[in-house]
Amino acid sequence: MRRLFALGTVVAAVLAFGAQSAAARDYDCADFATHRQAQRFFIRHGGPQHDPYRLDGDNDGRACEALP
Repeated sequence: MRRLFALGTVVAAVLAFGAQSAAARDYDCADFATHRQAQRFFIRHGGPQHDPYRLDGDNDGRACEALP
């Protein structure tokens, strides 16, 4: 019974770590195929007022301008 509990604890810890890693993903322009995709993502995640992923390097309100 102890082994089963220990195994369950380890599995729970691994799953919790995996969820944190996915939530903490860092996006950059290479994650998008087009400027339009990047711009939508940029606006949904804070836009010009809050750019946690630094998609707007020149602070002009347009994310990943070099993308097609």
